[in-house]
Amino acid sequence: MNLKAAILGAGNMGKCHGGNLIKLGVEIAAVCDTSEDSRNSFKKHLKLDSVGEYSCLDKMLEEVQFDILFICLPPFAQNGQFEKAAKAGKHIFIEKPIALTTEVGKRMLKAAKEADIVTQVGFHMRTGAAVKKLVGLIENGAAGRPVLFNGQYECNSLHTPWWINVNLCGGQICEQAIHIYDMCRYLLGHPKFASGIMGNVCHNHIRNYTVEDVSASFAGFTNGAVSSITATNCAVPGLWEEKFTVVFEKLTVFFQNPNKARFAYTEGECVRYEEVDEKVDMKFEEIKDFIEAIKSGKKSNCGIEEGYLSLCYVETVIKSAKLDGEKLPVVGL
Repeated sequence: MNLKAAILGAGNMGKCHGGNLIKLGVEIAAVCDTSEDSRNSFKKHLKLDSVGEYSCLDKMLEEVQFDILFICLPPFAQNGQFEKAAKAGKHIFIEKPIALTTEVGKRMLKAAKEADIVTQVGFHMRTGAAVKKLVGLIENGAAGRPVLFNGQYECNSLHTPWWINVNLCGGQICEQAIHIYDMCRYLLGHPKFASGIMGNVCHNHIRNYTVEDVSASFAGFTNGAVSSITATNCAVPGLWEEKFTVVFEKLTVFFQNPNKARFAYTEGECVRYEEVDEKVDMKFEEIKDFIEAIKSGKKSNCGIEEGYLSLCYVETVIKSAKLDGEKLPVVGL
């Protein structure tokens, strides 16, 4: 099956996914971005001489024949593009978070279901080597019952100008730490309730900085497991840390990142340790999985439903924080 793709959003993520599509033998038929400079930079970066250029998605959908749309837009820019592409029968990859609100996410869910398309959300941490090993142990019962997830997201950067505006990015929990929240859901299941706190400690002197720079949450699950997740933008400049520890009945795993972890097997009299440390290109692997799902006609391992449910989780935490940590139910499908 010879597949063709189009890219909506010619920034860094558009370039990254475009490069991986080329590696996988998928033709890039067109790129859409309101900025001509961004489109030119995209073509130059990927060495694409003959590719359709558009500033309007509607026109690209009307004029270009392609199978897959990659939506690489910031969250504030999600304004019906997913629904239009779904109605046109395009399979869709969309970056996280899928939207700023679950109301928008619901419309995406409905559109994808009605169109019967393959979808995938850019939670690349799911494809890490150590994560995949743990998922295998969960599925075959070797890990035992889930007990605890303890996650951390730490950085110190002003990022892009739109990122410091909570109305444009949704805040650090929604736009960055959602990777950790999704990992928690992926390994423990969907939470029953959540509570959160957040504040702006280090950046309240910066004009227009309205996102939180520190947060913490806890959640409870129907299986009895609990989680705690913290995030901050006040840590070490230039260093991004995404660490988490997961405790199961028979196994504890200490993740330095999704590719590197120490597995402690705790069943029996003696604890046995195993190290996993692989340099898997997670962004390449997520695209590879998506393309294989399209070719096989199967669902992807992280469809739009997963993006919606992780958005429900972080939205609940943020709502709770605005209510001084009140415990709130987490909506499911």
